Amino acid sequence: MPTYTTEVSKAVNSLITGKLVAFPTETVYGLGCDATNEEAIRRIYEVKGRPTDRPLILHVPDLATVKKVVLNWTSSESKLARRFWPGPLTLVLKNGGRISKSASAGYETVAVRIPSHPFALSMLESFSKIGSGIVAAPSANRFSFVSTTNAEDVGMSLQNHLDKADMIVLSNSGEECKFGLESTIVDCSKDTPTILRLGVIKKSEIESCLGKSVRISQGEGKRQKSSGSSLIHYSPRTAFRVISNGEIKKDLLDLCKEGKTFLWCFEKPVHTHQNLIVEVAPSCSMEYGQQLYSKLNSLDREQLALILFEEPPKNEDWNAICDRLEKAKNRFCTKKF
Repeated sequence: MPTYTTEVSKAVNSLITGKLVAFPTETVYGLGCDATNEEAIRRIYEVKGRPTDRPLILHVPDLATVKKVVLNWTSSESKLARRFWPGPLTLVLKNGGRISKSASAGYETVAVRIPSHPFALSMLESFSKIGSGIVAAPSANRFSFVSTTNAEDVGMSLQNHLDKADMIVLSNSGEECKFGLESTIVDCSKDTPTILRLGVIKKSEIESCLGKSVRISQGEGKRQKSSGSSLIHYSPRTAFRVISNGEIKKDLLDLCKEGKTFLWCFEKPVHTHQNLIVEVAPSCSMEYGQQLYSKLNSLDREQLALILFEEPPKNEDWNAICDRLEKAKNRFCTKKF
């Protein structure tokens, strides 16, 4: 594990003093604070512009801390923890009452995970020695807009909202968010485990681990106020559309007439246009996921008239990516292109 002594010390000091810390995880950057500090929790909601009825995910250093913040830990959770922790899995369980009420948005459940990123783990382990060891952290970006996977994008997204005393952790390019997509959220608080958010870990992997079927929650119900559940989410500010290969062949040149247009596709189109910029997207879902948010954040700064992404394959390897793109385009789906 790399040594982060100075940066970890600064981050822990910020947490202890009630400040916010934007830090890298193996999924995306999180915007964290001490989960037992009510005032700091309120600031997270303010800085993100996040509705206060949406609970925050708790990040902890070890299983012992997990069991302090949840109730009714069962053999199913033990199986998932042994298989996927530390890593990109978030479990929703009964609230043990150890955190700020605002962090759970008043729900009787809490969402918790043990991250695998070396900086995040070092920070949490150090924080547990002199503080609560529990960090509440949604993604480090303005609510409903594109998640961030590097410090530059965090600064751009949250500029004019963070205080000078808050901290954005810098990370080397080789130590940033290796998955680039958020954790899978599984609600284990009821009889049938339910996936509330598609993520890095696939449904089939969870079912294989548990030895039983799990379901994927549909629609915005009460518990669907979980992270990433808004129907408009992960959106760039630039007009954005997901188009099929058939639409690329049929409509691309017409779509370019409104101005500078970027197309991320799996093979270069036959026809081109003076307003069109084309890049070939990775055909591997893991590589695509790693690049997705940094690509969208970068494009959002290019003063484009329109961003076009080719529709990815529809299979389990791509399900989480399809979910992100579907929600990203919803902000613009009523507009004519």
